[in-house]
Amino acid sequence: MAAINHISTKHFLLLVLILFICKSSSGVNMSEDVMPLPVPVQVPLGRSEYAMLAGRRRLSPFQTCSTCKCCRVPSDPTTCSDMPCCYKINCNIPNKPFGTCAFVPTSCNCNNCASS
Repeated sequence: MAAINHISTKHFLLLVLILFICKSSSGVNMSEDVMPLPVPVQVPLGRSEYAMLAGRRRLSPFQTCSTCKCCRVPSDPTTCSDMPCCYKINCNIPNKPFGTCAFVPTSCNCNNCASS
């Protein structure tokens, strides 16, 4: 019976503590102490327009042909021959700064390039 009274006493004290905390927090008016934050005013910067640029022309991907040395085995120069090679401009080169472009060979003995 003493254990039940001990638990009841703990519950009663916990209930009194919760009521005290709730009563003390509801008695304080926090709105008087808090200053309102200024609200930023949203001002339009100007008229937004989305227009098609009719004066621009659509270009196909740039490609040019030149001769290059194509090797079956890169370490053996006897397997190399000069062939027409297609180059394209590549601006997404790894380990280079953004915007760096270079002519990159894409394939040897291209058939769709104009012969030079």
